[in-house]
Amino acid sequence: MKYAEFKMSVENGQCFPVYLFEGEDAFFRERGFSLLKNKFVTEPDLNLTVLDSACTKEQLLSSLNGYPFMSEKRLTVLREFYPKQDFFKGGLKEYFENPSPFGLLVVLNEKPCEQLKKQAGVTVVDCSKQDAAILTRWVKGECQKNGVTIDAETAKTLCEYCLCDMTRIETETKKLCDYSGNGGTISMETVSSMVARDTEYKVYEMTDYIAKGKVDLALEVITDMMSKGETPQRILTSVYNYYRRLLHAAISDLPLGELATALGVKEFAARKTKEQAAKFKKKALKQAVDALCDADYKIKSGLADANERMWLTVFTIMVER
Repeated sequence: MKYAEFKMSVENGQCFPVYLFEGEDAFFRERGFSLLKNKFVTEPDLNLTVLDSACTKEQLLSSLNGYPFMSEKRLTVLREFYPKQDFFKGGLKEYFENPSPFGLLVVLNEKPCEQLKKQAGVTVVDCSKQDAAILTRWVKGECQKNGVTIDAETAKTLCEYCLCDMTRIETETKKLCDYSGNGGTISMETVSSMVARDTEYKVYEMTDYIAKGKVDLALEVITDMMSKGETPQRILTSVYNYYRRLLHAAISDLPLGELATALGVKEFAARKTKEQAAKFKKKALKQAVDALCDADYKIKSGLADANERMWLTVFTIMVER
């Protein structure tokens, strides 16, 4: 189920025996755990057990079959738990098929775990990153709660600067609300000056400007990166890695999840890469990767100056887009 559906079910008092919170956004995984704990567990010191991911099936069964003390449920928590199929043989498989009415198991995983999903009674909650539209509404809602005004475009920019990572979005939104104060307004200028954009976003931004033919804005991004301490070689390496991902995304027919695994990135990043790759011709992407690879080789071999080669290569990419 989607996280919003899970939240609504908990608010209505519904509780399943086993929850698997799965996805790359830690905010939703931890918030889901907190919702269940606050709703169904009294005296967590007595009724909450956190097990190591390397626990034995006997340890897990012992915790799940324990009785709560003055609490509706006894909660067992596992983080990054990826058991093999053999783990569920015997008593544990029987427990999943006929769980204790007092036991509540919560598993918090960043990556998929097919073996857990196959077990009876497991409720999977999707904790993947949400798209910018949903997160934009969340930012606007949080600002409204704090008596602060923000328009949709500014809220969306905030989310994009944070790469749609909810943990960062929550932190930055709180910071901006505190800065603006009750009755204040968060402007685009405020977001640009107060919310840090990491290198990955800046490279994405620069590449997007190149795709749209906005060369002047692309150059501004690079200049800004250098003014913030990024070296020419690090910028060149970041741009190379990004264009290599664009090329792979452009020529790949893998499903999004498999593409993310192949590229070694989060699914959200794979989706954005796929969208951006579609703005380029495949031939242009191949030429860009070749030029960046050649520049990297020449710099590391001492055959070229890093600053000069970085600018020359970026200009080449812009011309050949």
